[in-house]
Amino acid sequence: MGFSSSFERIFLKKIDGKNAHDWFELGAMEKDPEKKVEYFKNTVELKPNFVGGWTVLGNAYAEMGEYEKAMECYNKALSICPKYKEAKYNRRNLEKKMEEAKLKPGT
Repeated sequence: MGFSSSFERIFLKKIDGKNAHDWFELGAMEKDPEKKVEYFKNTVELKPNFVGGWTVLGNAYAEMGEYEKAMECYNKALSICPKYKEAKYNRRNLEKKMEEAKLKPGT
């Protein structure tokens, strides 16, 4: 396997004809949280070490009220880059939101 084919395999992977950058941009422009999740999941499938992708996927899950999945995404981002400020900030805010939800009657 030559350099050219290795490059293509690593950098030019696609899902439905779109690369990770394309999926990320679609997710960033999307208003529907379920579609955001789909697009950002494709992003991290194609680039599993993309910290920003995991963080925005967590944000999309949080927007849908799927806090456990959101927390998993933030934790994944921080496992890749422990000092990533956005993931730390979002995880901290989500922890507060989850704690508040536990304190509300009927939740």
